[in-house]
Amino acid sequence: MSAADWLSVTRLILVPLIWPLVLDGHGRLVGFGLILAGTTDALDGYLARRSSRPSAHGARLDAVADAVLMVSAGAWLQVLHPEILRHNLLLLGVAAATYAGSLVAGVSPKQLSSKVAGASLYTFALVTLLVGVYYPLLLEVALLVLIAASLETMTRAATNTIQARGNASKQRSHNPQASNEVGSNGSATISRPTSTAPITTEIGP
Repeated sequence: MSAADWLSVTRLILVPLIWPLVLDGHGRLVGFGLILAGTTDALDGYLARRSSRPSAHGARLDAVADAVLMVSAGAWLQVLHPEILRHNLLLLGVAAATYAGSLVAGVSPKQLSSKVAGASLYTFALVTLLVGVYYPLLLEVALLVLIAASLETMTRAATNTIQARGNASKQRSHNPQASNEVGSNGSATISRPTSTAPITTEIGP
């Protein structure tokens, strides 16, 4: 594996290591662990861009590590600040549903809106964990940006699917069609006279 892949694996390993801190109520230490995980995310992206041979496997591993960290951070916040779910049940449900839809769409979430959504959620989680105070407005903004980014991802996936089907249809319509020749088994009938000489009637004297 490349160095970027190892950093993605490190991010995955950090998730179960942080859970004991969550269960013991050490919110600030969890915040520091989240900073470390975020640092691995930034570094593996930097190393992947520097690599002369970017790996599709590495991109998938990075996406999985990001998703696991994001879901885990949400669970950590719920354990340490249960009032977040009670006050934002509807908005959290819509954000979770649209985000799940964007993952099912299978489009790489590298557009600008996804990066802004990730940064917004990361900022909210860090502030809440390090300060120990839950700010509703900060969460609402982050969730709305996440919903917008997820909808953009699904829209791109639908557009790509429609375009691919349209291109396939055009390609089929432009292919030369086999000519349907109707053959005749019978040979052409040629009319020939029964006699080449004309029949004359002689009238005697």
